[in-house]
Amino acid sequence: MMNKLTINTTIQIKSLSDLKKLKSVIEVNNLGKPNFTRLAKQLGVDRRTVKKYYEGRNKNEQKRKGSKIDSYKEIIDKLLSTDNKTQQIFYYKIHLYRYLVREYGLKCSRSNFNRYILLNKQYSEYFNPKECPNAIKTETQFGKQAQFDWKEKLDFYFKDGVATRPL
Repeated sequence: MMNKLTINTTIQIKSLSDLKKLKSVIEVNNLGKPNFTRLAKQLGVDRRTVKKYYEGRNKNEQKRKGSKIDSYKEIIDKLLSTDNKTQQIFYYKIHLYRYLVREYGLKCSRSNFNRYILLNKQYSEYFNPKECPNAIKTETQFGKQAQFDWKEKLDFYFKDGVATRPL
């Protein structure tokens, strides 16, 4: 006569990764399939997802695809650096984009280029400085003051021939 040994094991399923442990416990003890619907409600996911994780399939990780712009990273670094020898200053992303298309043959859409710039912290800080010392705002009565916004550091000349540079 064989003595039947019963094992009371309590497994708490708190995440999808715990389902692998559940499968090993169920197989060792020759228990049936778990109730995938009830587990799905408990975890807040679809029952098919629970079944996939129970069977051992993990979430597929996406491969990091290289961007077309990655090959231009050194050029962009050189152009946006403070010790730029060409004295070329890019105030807008579109100017940098057009320059790269014209001079280096960049082949990507403008929206992809903008996204690449925004995702790179160093580049996004270059185009979005925290403080702009050139912006002086004053308020006067309507018609008493004119405002000119100069992004580029260009010399301009008055009628009397005096050259001046914006602040």
